[in-house]
Amino acid sequence: MNRVFPWLAAAVFHALAPSAALAQAAYPSKPVRLIVPTPAGGPSDAAARLIGQELAKSLGQPVVIDNKPGAGGALAARELMSAPADGHTLMWTLSSMSGLPLLQKASPYQSLAELTPVSLIGHFTYALFASPELPPRTAAEFVDHTRARPDALSYATGSLADYMATAKFLQATGTRAVRVPYRGGALLMPDLTAGRVHFNFGPLSSGLPLAKEGKLRVLAVLGAQRSPLAPDVPTLAEAGVATVSVPSWQALFGPPGMASAIAERLSRDVTAALASPDLRKQLERLALQLEGSTPAALAAAVVRDAQVWRSFVQEYDIPQE
Repeated sequence: MNRVFPWLAAAVFHALAPSAALAQAAYPSKPVRLIVPTPAGGPSDAAARLIGQELAKSLGQPVVIDNKPGAGGALAARELMSAPADGHTLMWTLSSMSGLPLLQKASPYQSLAELTPVSLIGHFTYALFASPELPPRTAAEFVDHTRARPDALSYATGSLADYMATAKFLQATGTRAVRVPYRGGALLMPDLTAGRVHFNFGPLSSGLPLAKEGKLRVLAVLGAQRSPLAPDVPTLAEAGVATVSVPSWQALFGPPGMASAIAERLSRDVTAALASPDLRKQLERLALQLEGSTPAALAAAVVRDAQVWRSFVQEYDIPQE
């Protein structure tokens, strides 16, 4: 009897308790929806589509891009939070969405940590773009031009990260300008090239093609090093302007309560995708510095950046909208 009962107990346990392996094997059972908080055509959208195409191969299901721009990512986040937590709805997430609860009364979450972290994708290189309608041709000339005309120039923002970068720049240089918010970087570029707004801090890849056509000026890049995509463009420090830093990661998240087994599986798929030489080449053309991660590492980045945003809002006295 002593030998029978342990065997019987084990048999009953395995019959009644579904294994994690079987649960994972059933995922995904239908197409995966990837919500993107920016308009079609911008660098975040382009990167999301490339990752989505690669993930579709490993998942064995189509990955359908669903653009939900607006409100700094709040509209996309609201869609994600109302979706079933079965892994069939994910969100391409911008680091600036860590600042939503601090900057918007209508934020759908109190902390980005409420969502289920999957994996980092990478970090965008940011740049200072200026309308060709302005006379300055260097960052130093741009600072002098702006300082001599307080509140006469306007700056476009397509994300909260654009807002942070510009606010830091204005304070560091003792200049003032008027903010004009847009629902994404792709939407502000026509007004910037036409001179209806005067400058923007945004992902380098969003304006570089226009700069190569002479329709826009790239005055400097943020960060410690020049970008290999624009080796002739100096850093802000090289241009004699105070250095500005801003969190600029892109990542994948699932809805609150998504199973950790699904998040871990997706994280492994992202890591495998980023190892593809062809995909890496395409993403690096977007000035995206690649960095896959575990869900735990992404969760740590969220905690770290929440403090960055909290300090920014307090130091710069940014009002909640």
